[in-house]
Amino acid sequence: MSDVIDKNAVRQRFRRSLETYSRSATIQRDMAETLLDLLTSATLERQFETITELGCGAGILTGRIVERFDFANLTLIDLVPECEAFYRGLTGAHFLCGDIEEIELPESDLFLSNAVFQWLNDPATFFGRLAMKLRKGGFLAFTTFGPETLREISALTGNGLTYQTVKELVNILESNGFEVLASREELITQEFDSPLAALRSLKETGVTAVAPARPWSRRRLAEFSDAYTGRFRLPNGNVPLTYHPIALVAGKKLTK
Repeated sequence: MSDVIDKNAVRQRFRRSLETYSRSATIQRDMAETLLDLLTSATLERQFETITELGCGAGILTGRIVERFDFANLTLIDLVPECEAFYRGLTGAHFLCGDIEEIELPESDLFLSNAVFQWLNDPATFFGRLAMKLRKGGFLAFTTFGPETLREISALTGNGLTYQTVKELVNILESNGFEVLASREELITQEFDSPLAALRSLKETGVTAVAPARPWSRRRLAEFSDAYTGRFRLPNGNVPLTYHPIALVAGKKLTK
């Protein structure tokens, strides 16, 4: 598994996938709905003065924020500068380009993020920064991916992100001044007619940090495809690709 995520590579991959992301990101769309459902059920809040979305991308979560919440100011942050085009003319919103682990974060009543935090290099430090920027009575709500995500590809290549369990995420949050209010996780299996179709779906959503350390050659791709089919083929002839979405809602711990 990779230890340090190359943010420049991540930027380039997501930039190339902007035109296909919204069409192909079915898992991420479902995660956005789950996140906001969990947030509203856990907090009963729908009005926030200031909301910050961390890793806004092509707007899958942003559109749902606008539909479901009342706010005065919405700050949208993303690593890819071209994402700004999705938000021009959105009332009350402004876009900041940068790495969420490095950029100066605004104070907010609500921090939201969908399918982004798996790209963090230092989650503990990042959550500590969020705690300092979260206003009294505010909330942090996010989705990310758990350790079973893309397990088929990891089993064959040995490459992938370092995903954390719910328990690990809760421990990091609690050690950085948060109180976890709600959590949810599930396993989702997508089916494809071939391993190449599974890889194509990852490319179309920018999730290609799981690629092998050396470039694919035609021979390596054929060997990978044969191994994937031989090991994971389903009775109907399709092949699976597993995702492990996690959603968490947290607030600041009350101090005496």
